[in-house]
Amino acid sequence: MNHFQHVVLSMSLVLISYLVFQNQQLRAEIQVLTTLQQGSSTVLAETLAPLAIKIDAINAVTSKQGKAADEAEKKQQALAKQRSELSNILATLKQANQLRTDGKGKEAAEKLASAKKPIWQAGDTLTAQKTRLQALMGPIDKFMAAWKSGDTSTAPDAVSKEIEAVLGELGHE
Repeated sequence: MNHFQHVVLSMSLVLISYLVFQNQQLRAEIQVLTTLQQGSSTVLAETLAPLAIKIDAINAVTSKQGKAADEAEKKQQALAKQRSELSNILATLKQANQLRTDGKGKEAAEKLASAKKPIWQAGDTLTAQKTRLQALMGPIDKFMAAWKSGDTSTAPDAVSKEIEAVLGELGHE
């Protein structure tokens, strides 16, 4: 073998030795980094687990509060709608009464008849006042019969007062 081949072979041997040494050092560093990463992952998991539990608890509470707020809002809207419907019924009763005082008994009876269904429906939605509201059907029928026959001397004041009383009760809820 010639001298040049010895030099190349020696250099190759030195280079391979250097690369093997570097490979062993890199493997050791990678092993240390892997161990650190696993330790960090464990610490992070131990730290985040209680936080995740707290976040779930917070979400549960806010969800309940949101549902309660939605239910309260729906209840307020329903109450406002019921108040509005009762106010409309009162307006209809006043119109019927005005027609009665003007001597228009048949028109007054028709106007009063148009209030029966809304009063009945209000009784269906207002369970606490159902009996009182639906009991107004008899007096309304009597007023209508009298007015149609030409006797316009009786006013629906009792019906109006009962609806005003129910409306007042809704104002306090």
